[in-house]
Parts: sequence; C-alpha cells; structure tokens
Amino acid sequence: MGRNTGEATKKNILFQSFLLFSSMPYDKVTFAAIEKATGLSRGAILYHFKSKQVIFEATVENSLLNRSLFLDISIKNINPLESFILDFAAVSTDTMAEMAKYGVKNTNLAYYNIEGEALYFYDQYDKLSRQMRIAELRIWTQVIKRAQEKQEIKEDIDAETLGTLFLNAYYGHALAAVKEERGCDVELLTKELLQLRQLALK
Repeated sequence: MGRNTGEATKKNILFQSFLLFSSMPYDKVTFAAIEKATGLSRGAILYHFKSKQVIFEATVENSLLNRSLFLDISIKNINPLESFILDFAAVSTDTMAEMAKYGVKNTNLAYYNIEGEALYFYDQYDKLSRQMRIAELRIWTQVIKRAQEKQEIKEDIDAETLGTLFLNAYYGHALAAVKEERGCDVELLTKELLQLRQLALK
C-alpha cells in the first residue's frame, strides 16, 4: 500500500468515524457501521487502527484537538485584530459549507456531541482540551499584541485578558448555536467580535 493511498484511507476512516461518533453514542457505533460508512473491510480498518477505542481517540484528536480554526489563520500587519476576526469568519463559513455537503446541518451540534462522548470515553481528553484552549488563547493574545503594536487598539489593555474575552465570546456563541437548526450564525458572531474590538479601539 502506497503512502498516499494509506494516508487517504486513514483520512476516510477518521472522517466517516467523525460523522458516526458525532451523530450517535460511542457504544452505538459498531465496527459494522464503520465498515459500511468507509466501504472498507474490518481487516483494512484494523490495519490502520487496532480497535474501535483507538479509532475514537484518533477521531477526537483529528476533529477537536488538532483542528482549531484559529490555528490556521495568519496574523496580518494591517488592522491585525479586525483582519483576524474577518478571516476567522470566512474559515468558519467554509467549514460549515463543507460539512453541509456531508449532511451535517449543525456543525456545532456535531462537535458538541462528540465532545460529550470524549469526556466519558477518552481519559486524556479533559487534559488535552485544556491544552488546546491554552494554545488558542496564546494566538488571540498574539493577535491583540500585534494590534497594539500597529496602534489599531489601545495599548493599555491587558492582551491576555482581552484575548480571554474574545475566546469566551466565541465559545459562548458556539455553545448557544448547538440549539439552532443550522448551528452558528457566523454573521452574528462576526458582529459580536467586531463590537468587542470596537470597545478596544484607540
């Protein structure tokens, strides 16, 4: 099996497993269901992942711990904070559109469901998710410090505190979006984050 073919197979297993684990409880996801979703035999799946637990943990890591949208956004030199917010909105919109192609109407609910299962069935998840949050806060803090350097926002604001406010605003909106039919209202979230930026302008 070639490297590219193997990587593509692993990605397929992880993505299809995400769709399964995010839509039903862990104990309801059977190997037979994974076989059917991926179109692979059990042997082919076990070649890459030795058990359902390993598949689940890899799925959680791939979807929740290694794919923060904030990590993929570059920090610009012109209006760094405003640009970061707008770029984040664009990435969020693209992600939701991509997930919708696979029948996921509410991306927030999908992530919420799989996270709930991870808290019960993945011993390291609580620790690893805290580390992810620290990494995300570090990014927001860097953005805000750059915005201060470029005189976009006030210099006397504590960057980490303001970063925490932005991060909490996002997480609060994401949690509320679980109850909405189509998940996050990106336009509203963008307005909220830009309004928070407005309060910090020079």
